[in-house]
Amino acid sequence: MSPILRKDRIWPTIVVGVLVVDVAVGFVMIRVAADDPHAAIEPDYYQKAVAWDSTMAQSQRNTALGWTLESSLGAITPGHEAPLTLRVRDGHGVAVTGATLQVEAMQVAHADEVVHATLTAADDGNYITELPMTRPGLWEFRVVATRGGDRFTADLRLDASTTGVAHPVAARPGDAPTEKMKSAVRPAAP
Repeated sequence: MSPILRKDRIWPTIVVGVLVVDVAVGFVMIRVAADDPHAAIEPDYYQKAVAWDSTMAQSQRNTALGWTLESSLGAITPGHEAPLTLRVRDGHGVAVTGATLQVEAMQVAHADEVVHATLTAADDGNYITELPMTRPGLWEFRVVATRGGDRFTADLRLDASTTGVAHPVAARPGDAPTEKMKSAVRPAAP
């Protein structure tokens, strides 16, 4: 019998072998997790958490302004930019003109790929731009509109497609079910 396979070395060899395999699997898992192209880290997340009071104050300013945001996103076509039109309306439904709109767009499944754009004001009160969006799916848009001393922020999600205009998505994972959703749920069979 060889010196490595002696009876008194079998159990220590098995224990060391299991530990080596465990460490190797750990390194492989770390490598796989670090190379995931779909994982993204929110930029400056700590500063945003520290500034939570200012985020809530901005939410109150948004409510006080009474502005609303309407959106229209055209079809996503490979090799072309998708047209994005935003309309900001005040509390009386009148278009807010003379504002500067900035948008940050990211596909939820690929949140590490962020697209930034400044929208151009059109004559009809709309703000337009074209975004280099390459994939259909659920997109999140973070919009900042400023006019004079007024600052309005809004987040919206659109379900972009290759065949037509994107549809707004109101419900997010983890949201409480709406009345419409509750009425559609069938009771469990006894």
